[in-house]
Amino acid sequence: MRKNSTILCKLLFTILICIYSFSAHAQTCTSPEMTWKNAVLHSGTANQVNSVYKFSNVTAGIYALVKVEKLINGAKLTSIDDNTYGYEAAWQPVVKTPTTILTTSYVEFKIEFYKHSNNNSHTYPCFQLSFIDVDGDNVGVKEFVAAKNPSSYSVSNITVLNISEVSGMRKAMGPLQNFTNIDTSAYQTNINYKYINEDKISEVWVGSYTLSNFTVQDRYSCGYFDDISMPWQPPLPVKYLSFDAVVNDKTVLLKWLTTQEVTNSHFETERSFDMNKFSSIGVVLDGFVSGTNKSYQYKDNSTELDGRSMAYYRLKQFDIDGKFSYSKVIAVRLQAKAGVVMQVSPNPFIENLNVRYTSTETAVAQIRIINNTGQTMLSKQALISKGYNNIQVDGLSGLATGMYMAQLIVNGKVIDNQRVIKNPF
Repeated sequence: MRKNSTILCKLLFTILICIYSFSAHAQTCTSPEMTWKNAVLHSGTANQVNSVYKFSNVTAGIYALVKVEKLINGAKLTSIDDNTYGYEAAWQPVVKTPTTILTTSYVEFKIEFYKHSNNNSHTYPCFQLSFIDVDGDNVGVKEFVAAKNPSSYSVSNITVLNISEVSGMRKAMGPLQNFTNIDTSAYQTNINYKYINEDKISEVWVGSYTLSNFTVQDRYSCGYFDDISMPWQPPLPVKYLSFDAVVNDKTVLLKWLTTQEVTNSHFETERSFDMNKFSSIGVVLDGFVSGTNKSYQYKDNSTELDGRSMAYYRLKQFDIDGKFSYSKVIAVRLQAKAGVVMQVSPNPFIENLNVRYTSTETAVAQIRIINNTGQTMLSKQALISKGYNNIQVDGLSGLATGMYMAQLIVNGKVIDNQRVIKNPF
């Protein structure tokens, strides 16, 4: 028994040493600086699915093969690596947006590393793919990137990227705002994907989300294989928990909830009727304390709303140093059928919808989510009362990306319809 215990202890000690050594190595490993240029078509048809490009000597004695796996939702690969802008040593694919609006489109790549000496695969102790300048065009296009199963990832603590994860794909969606030039120091638009003991990245997505107003265009992406770090930056003055709107009797009531306010000074509310040109409509100096959070409201009852079908709102938050940042944009429907005011949010949605409306009677209501072929994808029934009502429709994450119709039925009669958009992330 003692002998077996001694052997077991030695075995456990050896395992712990190995784990510690691996962990220490993973933490201290410095990613190599790779050079990606002079790509040569290795096989297939240029810029098409199944084409493979060879980048020679990304590091000493190592080459990379990049395969075009898929072209999704009308995306086109204009160039596998265009160094007209940005950094010559970086991998800079150019992807053209499709003609279809409200579409998430992208090119799916596969990246593998090989040795020149024997053409066997090469495993790096670690390497890092840093996408920089993930932003928009200020009009109707948002860029995004994604990578499969990174060992870790990092963004700046002040970031404009929306990070999500589905089936191992770590996705970073950029803002509509354009950040001029391609700059590794524009940390709020950058994301680092770190890989440990890998010889490939099985999936990389480079693409865009197109809104209702956009011009078909080439979007330049910049993927730097280097150990780019994210320095510490002062925290955001405000973190939003929610931002929403309710319409009642020709008045739009904006509501938002914040937490972790650090250097907040005040908010300006801004409105647009075309989601392009915004103008300030009011100032909110302070909110109501609710535990560790703060709630704010602003009522827009301007005559400018008369006759309008849609309005778009955003918040311009100022800190005590005069710096400012913008919230997300929310769309508000201003007109509905007589007797019922129906609002659906968020729009676009990901997992659920809130359907708000004011009814003139107590009745049985039904909410249907209908696809573009007229098929009912989900239906929910609820008892409504006279006055303001709110129904949450859950279970929408499995719907395919695209346009749907939210339909309100009261006592068997279709009262109102509103178009809604399903986003994948």
